[in-house]
Amino acid sequence: MKSSDMLRNRFSRNFLLKHTICLIDVWSRRLIVVLALTLGGVSKAEQGGDSAFFQHHSQFAYNSVFGLPVVAPRLVQTLEWQVSIEHSNEFVGGIAGDERLLLDGETTRLDLRHRQRLGPCWQFTATVPFVAHSGGSFDQAIEEWHKFFGFPDANRDDIDFNSLSYEYSDANGTKHAIGSPQSGIGDVEFALQHALGCFATADSTNADPMLRVGIKLPTGNPSELRGSGEVDLFADWQSPVWTFKKRLHGGLAVGVLFNGQSERFARQENIVVYGSLGVQYVVHTKFRLIAQLDGHGPFYKSALRELGDPAINLALGARYMADRGYSYEVSISEDVAIDTTPDIVARLAVSYRPDQMN
Repeated sequence: MKSSDMLRNRFSRNFLLKHTICLIDVWSRRLIVVLALTLGGVSKAEQGGDSAFFQHHSQFAYNSVFGLPVVAPRLVQTLEWQVSIEHSNEFVGGIAGDERLLLDGETTRLDLRHRQRLGPCWQFTATVPFVAHSGGSFDQAIEEWHKFFGFPDANRDDIDFNSLSYEYSDANGTKHAIGSPQSGIGDVEFALQHALGCFATADSTNADPMLRVGIKLPTGNPSELRGSGEVDLFADWQSPVWTFKKRLHGGLAVGVLFNGQSERFARQENIVVYGSLGVQYVVHTKFRLIAQLDGHGPFYKSALRELGDPAINLALGARYMADRGYSYEVSISEDVAIDTTPDIVARLAVSYRPDQMN
Protein backbone atom coordinates (compact mmCIF):
# COMPACT_ATOMS: atom_id res chain seq x y z
CA MET A 1 0.00 0.00 0.00
CA LYS A 2 1.31 3.45 -0.88
CA SER A 3 2.06 5.96 1.85
CA SER A 4 -0.63 8.33 0.55
CA ASP A 5 -3.23 5.51 0.67
CA MET A 6 -2.17 4.66 4.18
CA LEU A 7 -2.63 8.26 5.26
CA ARG A 8 -6.09 8.47 3.69
CA ASN A 9 -7.10 5.32 5.57
CA ARG A 10 -6.44 7.16 8.81
CA PHE A 11 -9.69 9.04 8.22
CA SER A 12 -11.68 5.76 7.70
CA ARG A 13 -12.69 4.83 11.23
CA ASN A 14 -15.10 1.98 11.86
CA PHE A 15 -18.39 2.36 13.73
CA LEU A 16 -17.17 0.75 16.95
CA LEU A 17 -14.12 2.99 17.28
CA LYS A 18 -16.13 6.18 16.83
CA HIS A 19 -18.66 5.19 19.48
CA THR A 20 -15.92 4.07 21.87
CA ILE A 21 -14.35 7.54 21.67
CA CYS A 22 -17.73 9.17 22.29
CA LEU A 23 -18.34 6.93 25.32
CA ILE A 24 -14.94 7.74 26.84
CA ASP A 25 -15.51 11.45 26.29
CA VAL A 26 -18.96 11.32 27.99
CA TRP A 27 -17.62 9.51 31.04
CA SER A 28 -14.60 11.84 31.25
CA ARG A 29 -16.94 14.83 31.37
CA ARG A 30 -19.06 13.15 34.04
CA LEU A 31 -15.99 12.46 36.18
CA ILE A 32 -14.96 16.13 36.03
CA VAL A 33 -18.48 17.25 37.00
CA VAL A 34 -18.66 14.80 39.90
CA LEU A 35 -15.29 15.95 41.26
CA ALA A 36 -16.23 19.62 40.93
CA LEU A 37 -19.53 19.11 42.79
CA THR A 38 -17.84 17.12 45.53
CA LEU A 39 -15.02 19.55 46.33
CA GLY A 40 -17.12 21.66 48.69
CA GLY A 41 -17.74 18.76 51.09
CA VAL A 42 -14.29 17.25 51.54
CA SER A 43 -11.29 18.08 53.69
CA LYS A 44 -7.84 19.19 52.65
CA ALA A 45 -4.94 16.79 52.54
CA GLU A 46 -2.07 17.40 54.94
CA GLN A 47 0.93 16.29 52.91
CA GLY A 48 2.36 17.71 49.70
CA GLY A 49 3.35 14.15 48.76
CA ASP A 50 -0.34 13.39 48.32
CA SER A 51 -0.47 15.31 45.04
CA ALA A 52 -2.72 13.53 42.57
CA PHE A 53 -0.58 14.48 39.56
CA PHE A 54 2.41 13.30 37.55
CA GLN A 55 4.56 15.70 35.53
CA HIS A 56 3.68 13.82 32.31
CA HIS A 57 4.16 15.44 28.84
CA SER A 58 2.54 12.99 26.38
CA GLN A 59 2.61 15.28 23.34
CA PHE A 60 3.28 14.81 19.64
CA ALA A 61 6.65 15.93 18.32
CA TYR A 62 4.94 18.79 16.44
CA ASN A 63 3.11 19.93 19.60
CA SER A 64 5.86 19.50 22.17
CA VAL A 65 7.97 22.25 20.54
CA PHE A 66 5.64 24.76 22.20
CA GLY A 67 5.63 25.72 25.86
CA LEU A 68 2.75 23.64 27.19
CA PRO A 69 3.83 22.92 30.79
CA VAL A 70 3.36 19.79 32.83
CA VAL A 71 1.06 20.01 35.83
CA ALA A 72 2.52 22.20 38.57
CA PRO A 73 4.01 20.14 41.42
CA ARG A 74 3.10 21.02 45.00
CA LEU A 75 5.34 23.35 47.03
CA VAL A 76 8.30 21.64 48.70
CA GLN A 77 9.61 22.32 52.20
CA THR A 78 13.00 23.56 50.98
CA LEU A 79 14.11 22.17 47.60
CA GLU A 80 13.89 19.18 45.29
CA TRP A 81 15.80 17.73 42.34
CA GLN A 82 14.01 15.50 39.86
CA VAL A 83 15.26 13.53 36.86
CA SER A 84 12.61 12.05 34.57
CA ILE A 85 12.76 10.19 31.27
CA GLU A 86 9.77 9.93 28.95
CA HIS A 87 9.70 7.78 25.82
CA SER A 88 6.91 7.92 23.24
CA ASN A 89 6.08 5.94 20.12
CA GLU A 90 4.28 7.87 17.37
CA PHE A 91 2.56 6.55 14.27
CA VAL A 92 -0.10 8.86 12.83
CA GLY A 93 -0.75 10.61 9.58
CA GLY A 94 -3.43 12.11 7.42
CA ILE A 95 -4.34 14.17 4.40
CA ALA A 96 -6.86 17.02 4.59
CA GLY A 97 -7.12 19.58 1.82
CA ASP A 98 -3.63 20.86 1.06
CA GLU A 99 -2.16 19.44 4.30
CA ARG A 100 -0.23 16.21 4.64
CA LEU A 101 1.20 14.81 7.88
CA LEU A 102 3.23 11.73 8.76
CA LEU A 103 4.66 11.10 12.23
CA ASP A 104 6.49 7.77 12.40
CA GLY A 105 9.20 7.45 15.03
CA GLU A 106 10.05 7.56 18.70
CA THR A 107 10.96 10.50 20.91
CA THR A 108 12.87 10.43 24.18
CA ARG A 109 12.73 13.38 26.57
CA LEU A 110 15.03 13.65 29.60
CA ASP A 111 14.06 16.43 32.05
CA LEU A 112 16.23 17.81 34.82
CA ARG A 113 13.94 19.77 37.13
CA HIS A 114 14.85 21.85 40.20
CA ARG A 115 12.31 23.24 42.65
CA GLN A 116 13.28 25.81 45.27
CA ARG A 117 11.16 27.28 48.08
CA LEU A 118 11.27 31.08 48.11
CA GLY A 119 9.96 32.05 51.53
CA PRO A 120 6.74 30.68 53.02
CA CYS A 121 4.38 31.10 50.07
CA TRP A 122 6.44 30.94 46.86
CA GLN A 123 8.32 28.37 44.80
CA PHE A 124 10.64 28.65 41.81
CA THR A 125 11.00 25.85 39.24
CA ALA A 126 13.56 25.45 36.46
CA THR A 127 13.40 22.68 33.85
CA VAL A 128 16.15 21.78 31.38
CA PRO A 129 15.13 19.16 28.79
CA PHE A 130 17.18 16.95 26.51
CA VAL A 131 15.21 15.75 23.44
CA ALA A 132 16.08 12.92 21.01
CA HIS A 133 14.12 11.74 17.94
CA SER A 134 14.87 8.32 16.44
CA GLY A 135 13.36 5.36 14.63
CA GLY A 136 13.24 3.52 17.95
CA SER A 137 12.74 -0.18 18.50
CA PHE A 138 9.18 -0.74 19.72
CA ASP A 139 7.10 -0.67 16.50
CA GLN A 140 6.77 -4.44 16.17
CA ALA A 141 5.94 -4.92 19.86
CA ILE A 142 3.16 -2.32 19.64
CA GLU A 143 1.88 -3.90 16.42
CA GLU A 144 1.61 -7.28 18.18
CA TRP A 145 -0.08 -5.62 21.16
CA HIS A 146 -2.73 -4.07 18.87
CA LYS A 147 -3.33 -7.38 17.09
CA PHE A 148 -3.65 -9.32 20.35
CA PHE A 149 -6.37 -7.02 21.73
CA GLY A 150 -7.98 -6.26 18.37
CA PHE A 151 -7.12 -2.55 18.51
CA PRO A 152 -6.87 -0.52 15.28
CA ASP A 153 -3.23 -0.32 14.14
CA ALA A 154 -3.49 2.29 11.34
CA ASN A 155 -1.76 -0.11 8.92
CA ARG A 156 1.53 -0.06 10.83
CA ASP A 157 2.73 -3.16 8.97
CA ASP A 158 2.56 -1.32 5.62
CA ILE A 159 5.63 0.76 6.56
CA ASP A 160 9.03 -0.50 7.69
CA PHE A 161 9.31 -0.98 11.43
CA ASN A 162 11.60 1.32 13.46
CA SER A 163 11.85 3.99 10.77
CA LEU A 164 11.95 7.74 11.41
CA SER A 165 9.84 10.12 9.36
CA TYR A 166 8.41 13.31 10.84
CA GLU A 167 7.01 15.34 7.96
CA TYR A 168 4.40 18.05 7.42
CA SER A 169 3.56 19.86 4.19
CA ASP A 170 0.85 22.16 2.86
CA ALA A 171 0.13 24.13 -0.32
CA ASN A 172 3.39 26.04 0.12
CA GLY A 173 5.48 22.87 0.20
CA THR A 174 7.28 20.90 2.89
CA LYS A 175 7.54 22.76 6.17
CA HIS A 176 9.36 20.15 8.22
CA ALA A 177 11.02 16.88 7.41
CA ILE A 178 13.17 14.76 9.73
CA GLY A 179 14.42 11.43 8.43
CA SER A 180 17.55 10.89 10.52
CA PRO A 181 18.11 10.85 14.31
CA GLN A 182 18.30 14.24 16.04
CA SER A 183 19.16 15.09 19.63
CA GLY A 184 20.13 17.98 21.88
CA ILE A 185 18.92 20.52 24.43
CA GLY A 186 15.26 21.50 24.21
CA ASP A 187 13.54 24.71 25.30
CA VAL A 188 14.39 25.66 28.90
CA GLU A 189 11.46 26.58 31.15
CA PHE A 190 11.15 28.72 34.29
CA ALA A 191 8.07 29.03 36.52
CA LEU A 192 7.00 30.84 39.70
CA GLN A 193 4.24 29.47 41.94
CA HIS A 194 2.26 31.13 44.72
CA ALA A 195 0.15 29.35 47.34
CA LEU A 196 -3.17 31.14 47.79
CA GLY A 197 -4.39 31.65 51.34
CA CYS A 198 -0.85 31.13 52.60
CA PHE A 199 -0.21 31.64 56.33
CA ALA A 200 3.58 32.04 56.38
CA THR A 201 4.34 28.57 57.78
CA ALA A 202 6.03 25.72 55.98
CA ASP A 203 3.14 23.25 56.30
CA SER A 204 0.23 25.56 55.49
CA THR A 205 0.93 25.62 51.75
CA ASN A 206 0.96 21.86 51.13
CA ALA A 207 -2.73 21.62 50.29
CA ASP A 208 -3.59 25.22 49.29
CA PRO A 209 -4.74 26.17 45.80
CA MET A 210 -1.91 27.59 43.68
CA LEU A 211 -1.31 30.10 40.93
CA ARG A 212 1.62 29.66 38.54
CA VAL A 213 3.17 31.79 35.80
CA GLY A 214 6.01 30.69 33.55
CA ILE A 215 8.11 31.26 30.48
CA LYS A 216 9.65 28.93 27.90
CA LEU A 217 12.83 30.19 26.23
CA PRO A 218 13.91 29.38 22.63
CA THR A 219 17.01 27.36 23.52
CA GLY A 220 16.16 24.30 21.38
CA ASN A 221 16.77 23.94 17.65
CA PRO A 222 13.39 24.25 15.82
CA SER A 223 14.68 22.62 12.62
CA GLU A 224 15.26 19.43 14.68
CA LEU A 225 11.90 19.71 16.48
CA ARG A 226 13.53 20.49 19.82
CA GLY A 227 11.80 23.87 20.21
CA SER A 228 9.67 26.46 18.45
CA GLY A 229 12.31 29.18 18.15
CA GLU A 230 10.08 31.61 20.06
CA VAL A 231 9.28 32.65 23.64
CA ASP A 232 6.04 31.19 25.08
CA LEU A 233 4.21 32.28 28.25
CA PHE A 234 1.76 30.36 30.43
CA ALA A 235 -0.41 30.84 33.51
CA ASP A 236 -2.54 28.34 35.41
CA TRP A 237 -4.49 27.61 38.57
CA GLN A 238 -4.50 24.38 40.56
CA SER A 239 -7.08 23.33 43.14
CA PRO A 240 -6.16 22.28 46.67
CA VAL A 241 -5.31 18.64 47.27
CA TRP A 242 -8.61 17.21 48.44
CA THR A 243 -9.13 14.03 50.50
CA PHE A 244 -12.05 11.65 50.04
CA LYS A 245 -12.38 9.14 52.90
CA LYS A 246 -8.68 9.47 53.84
CA ARG A 247 -7.22 7.27 51.08
CA LEU A 248 -8.53 8.95 47.94
CA HIS A 249 -7.13 12.33 46.81
CA GLY A 250 -8.08 14.48 43.87
CA GLY A 251 -6.98 17.63 42.08
CA LEU A 252 -7.89 19.85 39.16
CA ALA A 253 -5.71 22.24 37.14
CA VAL A 254 -6.61 24.65 34.32
CA GLY A 255 -4.46 27.13 32.42
CA VAL A 256 -3.72 29.07 29.25
CA LEU A 257 -0.64 29.11 27.01
CA PHE A 258 0.36 32.15 24.93
CA ASN A 259 2.42 30.97 21.96
CA GLY A 260 5.08 33.08 20.35
CA GLN A 261 4.41 33.10 16.61
CA SER A 262 7.03 31.01 14.82
CA GLU A 263 7.52 31.28 11.05
CA ARG A 264 8.56 27.64 10.99
CA PHE A 265 5.17 26.42 12.20
CA ALA A 266 2.39 27.62 9.92
CA ARG A 267 -1.31 27.96 10.85
CA GLN A 268 -0.39 28.28 14.51
CA GLU A 269 -2.90 29.09 17.27
CA ASN A 270 -2.02 32.12 19.42
CA ILE A 271 -3.69 30.84 22.58
CA VAL A 272 -4.09 27.25 23.81
CA VAL A 273 -6.12 26.28 26.87
CA TYR A 274 -5.17 23.19 28.87
CA GLY A 275 -6.22 21.26 31.95
CA SER A 276 -5.67 18.14 34.03
CA LEU A 277 -7.73 16.01 36.38
CA GLY A 278 -5.93 13.69 38.79
CA VAL A 279 -7.04 11.01 41.25
CA GLN A 280 -4.73 9.22 43.69
CA TYR A 281 -5.37 6.21 45.91
CA VAL A 282 -3.15 5.72 48.96
CA VAL A 283 -2.42 2.00 49.09
CA HIS A 284 0.21 2.35 51.80
CA THR A 285 1.96 5.14 53.68
CA LYS A 286 4.68 5.12 51.02
CA PHE A 287 2.82 3.82 47.97
CA ARG A 288 0.20 5.55 45.79
CA LEU A 289 -1.70 4.68 42.61
CA ILE A 290 -2.51 7.60 40.29
CA ALA A 291 -4.82 8.14 37.32
CA GLN A 292 -4.47 11.41 35.40
CA LEU A 293 -6.49 12.83 32.52
CA ASP A 294 -4.77 15.61 30.53
CA GLY A 295 -6.24 17.71 27.76
CA HIS A 296 -5.38 20.75 25.68
CA GLY A 297 -6.77 22.70 22.76
CA PRO A 298 -5.24 22.47 19.27
CA PHE A 299 -1.91 24.16 18.53
CA TYR A 300 -2.75 24.63 14.85
CA LYS A 301 -5.57 25.92 12.65
CA SER A 302 -5.63 22.63 10.77
CA ALA A 303 -8.21 20.34 9.18
CA LEU A 304 -6.07 17.37 10.23
CA ARG A 305 -7.45 15.64 13.31
CA GLU A 306 -3.93 15.03 14.60
CA LEU A 307 -3.11 18.76 14.65
CA GLY A 308 -6.46 20.56 14.67
CA ASP A 309 -8.54 18.65 17.25
CA PRO A 310 -8.40 18.96 21.06
CA ALA A 311 -6.13 16.34 22.63
CA ILE A 312 -7.08 14.04 25.52
CA ASN A 313 -4.63 11.67 27.16
CA LEU A 314 -4.91 9.22 30.09
CA ALA A 315 -1.91 8.29 32.27
CA LEU A 316 -1.90 5.48 34.85
CA GLY A 317 0.92 4.81 37.27
CA ALA A 318 2.33 4.68 40.77
CA ARG A 319 4.51 6.68 43.16
CA TYR A 320 6.72 5.14 45.83
CA MET A 321 7.97 7.45 48.58
CA ALA A 322 11.19 5.79 49.72
CA ASP A 323 13.54 6.57 52.62
CA ARG A 324 16.33 9.15 52.74
CA GLY A 325 14.44 11.77 50.74
CA TYR A 326 13.91 9.76 47.53
CA SER A 327 10.68 9.04 45.65
CA TYR A 328 10.09 7.09 42.44
CA GLU A 329 7.36 7.34 39.81
CA VAL A 330 6.38 5.13 36.89
CA SER A 331 3.49 5.76 34.50
CA ILE A 332 2.16 4.79 31.07
CA SER A 333 -0.22 6.89 29.00
CA GLU A 334 -2.49 6.29 26.00
CA ASP A 335 -4.38 8.60 23.65
CA VAL A 336 -8.03 8.79 24.73
CA ALA A 337 -8.94 11.04 21.79
CA ILE A 338 -7.44 8.85 19.05
CA ASP A 339 -4.46 10.30 17.14
CA THR A 340 -4.24 13.50 19.21
CA THR A 341 -1.33 12.27 21.36
CA PRO A 342 1.28 9.49 20.86
CA ASP A 343 0.12 5.87 20.78
CA ILE A 344 1.92 5.12 24.03
CA VAL A 345 4.20 7.05 26.39
CA ALA A 346 6.21 5.54 29.25
CA ARG A 347 7.73 7.70 32.00
CA LEU A 348 10.16 7.06 34.88
CA ALA A 349 11.12 9.70 37.44
CA VAL A 350 13.35 9.93 40.51
CA SER A 351 13.05 12.83 42.96
CA TYR A 352 15.30 13.80 45.86
CA ARG A 353 14.45 16.12 48.78
CA PRO A 354 17.32 16.65 51.24
CA ASP A 355 14.94 17.90 53.98
CA GLN A 356 13.36 14.41 54.12
CA MET A 357 16.59 12.48 54.69
CA ASN A 358 15.30 10.80 57.85
